[in-house]
Amino acid sequence: PPPPRGRRSSFGVFSLDCEMCYTTQGLELTRVTVIDHTCSLVYESFVTPANPILDYNTRFSGISEEQLRHTKTTLADVQRSLLKIFSRQSILIGHSLESDLRALQIIHGRVVDTSVVFPHRQGLPYKRSLKNVTLEVLQKIIQDSEDGHDSREDAEACMLLMLHKVRQDSSRGR
Repeated sequence: PPPPRGRRSSFGVFSLDCEMCYTTQGLELTRVTVIDHTCSLVYESFVTPANPILDYNTRFSGISEEQLRHTKTTLADVQRSLLKIFSRQSILIGHSLESDLRALQIIHGRVVDTSVVFPHRQGLPYKRSLKNVTLEVLQKIIQDSEDGHDSREDAEACMLLMLHKVRQDSSRGR
């Protein structure tokens, strides 16, 4: 699906989250959600993987066979839509964002990864889960559904975490 009209700008701050499933070629994109700095939905789509699905990974992805049954959107369709929304100046926010960018098969130079901004106490290679960071920092429970993750909820959590961090840092004169 095309992006909403009038949404492209020469910059912008966006949060994104992707869900993936296991196919005969590894992890592939099945859903992408992009929100703006007000947590308004900018783009969302289910995506048909290019290869046969072995496991919908529903426990984590929240994606079911039924949701993808009539989906015609391809990775290339998503890439074209996102290129109409993002520019080189856009800032992309996400948690363990490299996984999402890999699934989208895009490279972007201006990223903020909440798994880096809110590091694990033991340092790398450990990473805190988005669920735990959101609970600790925002006192908000996410990913509590038995139906798996919701990419919109995760994208919103990342944006709210960074807005909180910016406000906190500016109140401290950083």
